[in-house]
Amino acid sequence: MNSSALRSRQVNRAIYLGDEGMRLMRPGYFTARVRQFHEFELAFYLELLRSTTYRLIIEVGCSCYRLIGIKNDDSDYLGIDINPPHARRLKEDNGAVVRCEANKFFKRRRLVGEIMRRYDGRVLCILPFNFLGTMDRPMEFLTLMCQTPFDLALSLFSTSETATTARLEYYDLCGINVQAVVRTDDYVRLDCSNGFQAFAFDPSVLTSRISAFGFRLNQAKYFDVCNFLHFSNERV
Repeated sequence: MNSSALRSRQVNRAIYLGDEGMRLMRPGYFTARVRQFHEFELAFYLELLRSTTYRLIIEVGCSCYRLIGIKNDDSDYLGIDINPPHARRLKEDNGAVVRCEANKFFKRRRLVGEIMRRYDGRVLCILPFNFLGTMDRPMEFLTLMCQTPFDLALSLFSTSETATTARLEYYDLCGINVQAVVRTDDYVRLDCSNGFQAFAFDPSVLTSRISAFGFRLNQAKYFDVCNFLHFSNERV
């Protein structure tokens, strides 16, 4: 994969702190296809956690504790977001959210190590709702994630025509004008007038890249609009 082609300008973070970013995570702006994505996503993680036990669930780009409901009563939840909810802690649900940029959080190696020790290595990190595809420099961020000791799960938009149409409809409703659709064998990228870039990655490409860091693909679900991948970290 050509890394220079995937180097989005450093504007996506700013967009998510602006009006368009706020709309992207408000249910009133979810189209039928986006709601379907969320329904499939919830079902995937509920099924996953019935068969695999984790003591901590980390949701990166969590919005308002969006996936806290997937964890069991005995596990903890940690959300990471640059624009977190007002309630930073839900004591009854063993949940908390920290305000931090994702790449800065996972560069804190001592903290990552402390989390692994506290939870006996049973930690799942989720990149939900195409989070990877909307990061600045997504492949650099994925490399950083693959250097952590956590298990990893990703929710992704598909590269299908149906998914691309769904993304265009969703962004248009949120007031984001897409100027170009760039298609390659590895991804479909939307280039927007405000500088925002959003990728939908081919899951086989991501699987190959993540596996090269010592991860094993344990579970995958593929749909016309979205895909879901779960990896265990075999290095631990």
